Amino acid sequence: MKRNLLTLGLALISASVLCANERFVLHYDAPGARDLIQAKGKKKEPNFIKSALPLGNGRLGAMFSGGIEEEHLCINDITLWMNTKRGQDEVAQSSARTVSPEDFEKVRQAYREERMGSGPESMEAMSTEYLATKETLGNYAPFTNVVISTGHEPDAVSNYQRSLDIRTGLGRVSYSTQGGQFTREYFCSYPNDVVVARYTAEGAKLDLTIETLTYHKVNQHKAVGNRIVLAAETKMVKDNMEFAQIIEVDAVDGTVAAQPDGSIRVTGASDVRIYLAGYTDYLPNYPIFKGRDFLGDSEQAITVASQQGYDAVKAAHVADFSEIMQRCYLELDFQPSGKTTDKLVQQASLELENLYFNYGRYLQISCSRDAPVPSNLQGLWNTSLAPAWNCDYHTDINLAMNYWMVETANLPESFSPYFEYMKVIAESGEHTARETFGVNQGWSMGLNGNIFGWTAQNEHGRRAQQAGHWLAQHLFEHYAFGGDRHFLEEAYPIMKGAAEFFVEHLAPWKDGSLVVYPTWSPENNYGKGKLNKQAYGAAWDQQLILGLFTDCIEASYILDRDPEFRATLQKMIPRLSPQKIGKHGQLQEWIDDRDDPKNTHRHISHLIALHPGRDISPLTTPELYQAALVTMKHRGDASTGWSTGWKTNFWARLHDGDHAHKIYKFLTSKRAYSNLFDFHPPFQIDGNFGGTAGVCEMLLQSHLRSVNDQAKRIEDAAFVAYQPAPENPKHFVPVSPDESLVDAAYILHLLPALPSEWSKGRVKGLRARGGLEVDLEWENGQVKQASMRAARDTKFRIYADGQLSETISLKQGQSKVWN
Repeated sequence: MKRNLLTLGLALISASVLCANERFVLHYDAPGARDLIQAKGKKKEPNFIKSALPLGNGRLGAMFSGGIEEEHLCINDITLWMNTKRGQDEVAQSSARTVSPEDFEKVRQAYREERMGSGPESMEAMSTEYLATKETLGNYAPFTNVVISTGHEPDAVSNYQRSLDIRTGLGRVSYSTQGGQFTREYFCSYPNDVVVARYTAEGAKLDLTIETLTYHKVNQHKAVGNRIVLAAETKMVKDNMEFAQIIEVDAVDGTVAAQPDGSIRVTGASDVRIYLAGYTDYLPNYPIFKGRDFLGDSEQAITVASQQGYDAVKAAHVADFSEIMQRCYLELDFQPSGKTTDKLVQQASLELENLYFNYGRYLQISCSRDAPVPSNLQGLWNTSLAPAWNCDYHTDINLAMNYWMVETANLPESFSPYFEYMKVIAESGEHTARETFGVNQGWSMGLNGNIFGWTAQNEHGRRAQQAGHWLAQHLFEHYAFGGDRHFLEEAYPIMKGAAEFFVEHLAPWKDGSLVVYPTWSPENNYGKGKLNKQAYGAAWDQQLILGLFTDCIEASYILDRDPEFRATLQKMIPRLSPQKIGKHGQLQEWIDDRDDPKNTHRHISHLIALHPGRDISPLTTPELYQAALVTMKHRGDASTGWSTGWKTNFWARLHDGDHAHKIYKFLTSKRAYSNLFDFHPPFQIDGNFGGTAGVCEMLLQSHLRSVNDQAKRIEDAAFVAYQPAPENPKHFVPVSPDESLVDAAYILHLLPALPSEWSKGRVKGLRARGGLEVDLEWENGQVKQASMRAARDTKFRIYADGQLSETISLKQGQSKVWN
């Protein structure tokens, strides 16, 4: 009787905590779907990916559906790929085409003559013929599927609950059947690098079968004692990838027996702990990309975890995970509805918007943290051998978008995999720059990437592009937020290499200005009704090059190096093609005025200087702001998941909080599955990350710099990157920065785009450039109190309610309260 009362008490406490913290818990009263694999001949993605709940430690991930009869733990390792090559010589591993100067000139001639369409002499056809790679990119692959069979009948179950607490990274399933209460707990530990599960029963016994399956070639699969050992390999065009997984099953009571088929059978138990470790042979050493002792590392991780025991491993995980989650969170003013998450997502609400933001941070921690490669199109979670868009790295928005919020939402450790990837890309890209484009300094990157240093141009010429300027943007951003000089010293050569490529690659256009070509404006087309995606001097390229050159100039001043290269960039910047306002009042997407007001294309790449860039602002460039506003109105609101996420950021940077909120509402209630995964459709995780980043931008912006500390007005104080051309007021010429930018204080704009429906709330732990953490509380749409904490010696100015403060200086560890 005492035990039953205790159980009831714990259940009541658990229920009250859940109700009080619904802003941090996804919960359901039914299992998720069981269809793991896309059915043959079907285009729809499996329902499992839409409903199962994700766990991850940044490298190793799992999804659980909470099935009653059998549980599926779909396991992923972010370094498992298939269907491509590794281990080639350094040039071949880049996958780049070798192009003669004569053939490259043929391609450029097609652009200079503006040959549109898709005919044999068109820009697209020439790019395909001479620049496009002939190699196979490959795809991200699922690791294993662990099946845990319970013998329970779904129709005999009552009081079913499934939940994911995003504060702690703990998944939970509970239900009653056969006169007993059955509970499961799941987590993916970063400190121990293992997936862990615990099954318990009260008033009954557990009879479980644990088995593991893989879609790949199996080299070893056996059960010995209380362990299952699996070794397998994925099919590659060259040099198959090997991997291993070990599962250890520890029962407090009952019996554990290995089965001849490689499974483990547990009978008569009340408490069962399951540990899973697994690794691939991948190492980020170009061009080999192998060498890890995957079986030995699996053995060590599983041994350490099982020796420490469930309670210790769980305690370390919760302490680790909750510390990161508690750094930053959003608290809007709402009364919890008590709805399960699948019901909550069916209608817009403050409760859903609040949960979506906090969930975005959870997903970021879970899929990007100290791994050798960054999160991909699906973050970490994939069940398909043929995932959409290869589940790869798209550099025309998606990869960059995955990392927008790591700085603002206070997850700087999540940036490490991106930086490791950039080191590989810069090394490989040197070969692509030289072989394909005839550029002897610096590095180049195309539209797609994999984990094996792929930097080649896409296989079709309509997708010819450069990406080094966008990818490098995040390197200086990471420094701007953290101020780590050691990081900047390590990142600067990569930034410089990206800039060196463009110094040599840029070419004069008809008006004498320097432009990028071949290029496109992702993924839009233009030109007399003909399908044409290739262009010259696209606005997004030109804006990003200005940002890249500016970052390199500032970094060279900070590090006191490369004065000659710095001077070269400063001289080139005014020669870059200007940004232009077109005949419709829009910011031109292309160098010629070709924009169509009826074009509602999801990509709005030519506003990249608005976001994630910093050079268009309502406060400093009013003419370009108005032109950006016209463009946004032309493009409309409804779109795909990731595009909706980007539009949230755009409207926040335009300081229109209600419009940003309208877009964010659409994202959370119309572009989210029941597990809150974003759908493009199908599932792409960048929408989740873009939405969370957009909320950060609504509440705090810090991208403007004060180069004049004596100025009282922000338009007089801030650095401005574009000035009207004397000969044409609708053309805006790039401005070269000087050394004053190095010491320029960042301007913290408080509540720049607060939605009217968010009249009261608070946010803890946002990060601002300049090494600051910011807590904000507001009422009636006005700042009630702001607190700034300095992670390093810094100075900054505050902009709130239309007023610009004096410069404020803080030493590391000091705080400033503003109200």
